Amino acid sequence: MNATLNPNTIYRKILQNEIKTIEGIEYLISIIEKSDKTSARLQSLEILYKLKAHDSIVFKSLETCIISDENEEIRIISAQIVIEFYLQDGKECLQWALLNDKSSLFLKSLGKLLSDPKKDQYETLYSVYLQRLEKIAEKLEIVSEEVPFLLDLELNIDNYNSFNWSSNSKLIYDDDVMFRIQDQHILELSISLRNQLPSSIMLLKNLKILDLSCNNLTDLPNSLSDLTKLESLDLSWNDFKIIPTVLNELKSIEKINIQNNLIHI
Repeated sequence: MNATLNPNTIYRKILQNEIKTIEGIEYLISIIEKSDKTSARLQSLEILYKLKAHDSIVFKSLETCIISDENEEIRIISAQIVIEFYLQDGKECLQWALLNDKSSLFLKSLGKLLSDPKKDQYETLYSVYLQRLEKIAEKLEIVSEEVPFLLDLELNIDNYNSFNWSSNSKLIYDDDVMFRIQDQHILELSISLRNQLPSSIMLLKNLKILDLSCNNLTDLPNSLSDLTKLESLDLSWNDFKIIPTVLNELKSIEKINIQNNLIHI
């Protein structure tokens, strides 16, 4: 086969019986392991998932990706395939990744996959994921229940800045987020968002001050109403066209800044 064939062409040839499945899989693995094009590697992994390939060679390649690939998307898709088709063989590798991978996106993606209550076989791995949340929480000095929100924000859990605000309070920040912790809870939060506000904001039960200014926001999640202790909310310099209805449900709110939006009164 021509070495320049792309993953989709290989997949088509497999479906049309122009090449044997095992031959096509070998070409896909070669792309995953040797190509310098991330898009081609991701396509190859997606096709392996479609093929539902059960092969020791495939597993070894996926295992290597999970443990050592520099690209977090490659690691995520590889882990998803192993969870789906090689769960028993891959448990040790997946446990290692859950305890050691430094990517918030990786942990978030696997955590959501493993939390499926209908999948009893995920229970052991999900408990390992919860152990990792505990370790992250211990390092940040917050309760573990608040960690998934920080993963949704893709906080760099391995490299962030912090300094003591007072004897029982400290500030943590990186390029996109800054928050103040006191008594193991996030009390103040300022975010520069890439997308909309994650619904997991509801996990910050003790949050009092939230700054969402300058984010191009157009809506807010209904879960914001779960922030029963929220006192101050800054929504200025966003793209709201109407006042979000969820604001009416904030029980403790004292101040809302909604200036410089697209609201016409």
